[in-house]
Amino acid sequence: MGARLDQHYLVDSAARDAIAAAADIAPTDRVLEIGPGRGILTKALLPAAAVVAVELDDLLAAQIAAALSNPPNLRVVNADFLRFELGSLGPGPWKVAANLPYAVATPILQRILAWPEWTVAVLMFQKEVADRIAAPPGGADYGLLTLSVAIHATAEFVVELSPESFRPRPRVASAAVRLARRPQPLVPPEEQKQFFRVARAAFSQRRKMALGVLASSLGLGRERVAEAFAAEGIAPAARAETIALEGWRGLARRLAP
Repeated sequence: MGARLDQHYLVDSAARDAIAAAADIAPTDRVLEIGPGRGILTKALLPAAAVVAVELDDLLAAQIAAALSNPPNLRVVNADFLRFELGSLGPGPWKVAANLPYAVATPILQRILAWPEWTVAVLMFQKEVADRIAAPPGGADYGLLTLSVAIHATAEFVVELSPESFRPRPRVASAAVRLARRPQPLVPPEEQKQFFRVARAAFSQRRKMALGVLASSLGLGRERVAEAFAAEGIAPAARAETIALEGWRGLARRLAP
């Protein structure tokens, strides 16, 4: 993916091994690697399972297999992952591992979350993004990204890295996050549009009390919104960042048009 997408290549072998270990790869697993770059993580994944590596950069895609001595269990696909047809990989389960380029990390994450064939994903992000992914309710990091991930997966930190772990060095710290896909999303697909309609409205003014923001933004009477908060056991003075996912799901249902 190269410099065009602000890709910083991992050079820390200990971090590489931690990512590979967190993926918990078995010999029968199939692994999808996004943006293998120069192949440092690919090399750690290959002894355990077959790997499909999707690389946007033409030159890197052409070189990686030869650089790793052309292993028979590696298939390199020269493509943009955001446009790549995931159905061409075949049915799962798949495990995913990637050192994601900062510029497109969140769109890639959202594409993975919507794909039903994966079980575990270990992904490297800019640390501030990783903090938002794994944030508990109550802090400034907790928001729409947290909720969009939590609907589909549990999240935990694997390793935090300084800029010295990459070449070229980024200006910020990084962190790898392990996501484990839930058997079923916590919010059914048919409810997600309304769920995010309500949550997005409240988080757009996160410093204000969510009750008042929702009454105004959604065009609903304050009394109706107050009744929904009371029914869900949410304090009238609660701000968006203090409301857990289950509360948002309940509010979305009660405030449906």
